[in-house]
Amino acid sequence: MADMIVVYRIMPEDGEVEYSELESTVKEIIETYDSSVKIKEINSHNVGFGLQAVKIKIQIDEKCGSEALEEKIKSNELVGDVIVELMDRL
Repeated sequence: MADMIVVYRIMPEDGEVEYSELESTVKEIIETYDSSVKIKEINSHNVGFGLQAVKIKIQIDEKCGSEALEEKIKSNELVGDVIVELMDRL
């Protein structure tokens, strides 16, 4: 099987969530999900009105799948929404 590149935009639950806290939480979820998952890039994404989302690019093995990871991220109390911006095979 091949690896995939997935880019997520992760929105905070509300305007009270600190970007740094959201970023570290998302990183921890991804790093503990599966050993095949590698974080390639992580940035802040200005949404508007001072709200920042986490934009993260990961490399993941196809057999591992990305849907379960997406659901795990969504289940965190700091996360409002997870948007898949890109999904492609390497």
